[in-house]
Amino acid sequence: MIDYHIHTNHSPDAEGTILEYCDQALYLGLNEICFTNHAEMDQTREDNIIRFDGRAEPLTSKALERLHKEVAAARDIYALKGLTVRSGIEIGYFSGMEARLEEMVAGIEYDFMMGSIHCLNHACIDSSREYKAYFSDHAARELIDEYYAEILNLAESRLFDALGHIDVYKKYGVNFYGPDINYLPKDLLAAIFDALRRNELGLEINAAGLRRIDQFYPSPEIMKLARDLKVERLTVGSDCHKVADLGKGIKEAAEYAKSFGFSRLFAFEKRKPVPVKI
Repeated sequence: MIDYHIHTNHSPDAEGTILEYCDQALYLGLNEICFTNHAEMDQTREDNIIRFDGRAEPLTSKALERLHKEVAAARDIYALKGLTVRSGIEIGYFSGMEARLEEMVAGIEYDFMMGSIHCLNHACIDSSREYKAYFSDHAARELIDEYYAEILNLAESRLFDALGHIDVYKKYGVNFYGPDINYLPKDLLAAIFDALRRNELGLEINAAGLRRIDQFYPSPEIMKLARDLKVERLTVGSDCHKVADLGKGIKEAAEYAKSFGFSRLFAFEKRKPVPVKI
């Protein structure tokens, strides 16, 4: 089994070293893992950083290259132990950051690049400290329409291999908005899934939702729509920010995909998709 969404202590909101995660992966019997530390590109925010040895420094192309080399070193060590280690990154996307991203990752041979939306209007909607800054000024429908419009821009950017946690706004939105958070703009979602197909992006099944709202991201309604609209490429990730959460919900995520008629997931090598039978 694979886990394609892992944050180490290089991310400002996570803990655990690369080697600790690799050892835990062996203990759990995972076949392949991909490190996807945060790369938040919004220079107006304080999380535009990366950590090394417990110290924060600005997010630069040099820092990303250093992290990539640390993962590559682990890859060589753990290949001898039967664990495939991939180097990835989770980009916090927003419209207008495309040129900076391309400059930042130029020359880095990632296996996997995932695009996710964490912020709207520079406020992090999946942060316990910040979500109210946006939610308090927007009705649920406004939030969701703006969020998916930005997701469509992400899908059309052709910069990524997969889309992360598509309905993560529910993390705090469920309690804040109540049933209104379940509104789905189906025409906009149809356009997003068309863009995923055309641009060959995967759709992530993110198991962190099980730990947060007792439901995967994406919800069953979104999964059914994705299947009906011929989305075929799925990835799975625990979205762990501590070693103890590595692999949590991955087996269930695979069964979840299977329940909608999917027969395979996808890993990535040098940004090329590799099918993994469920």
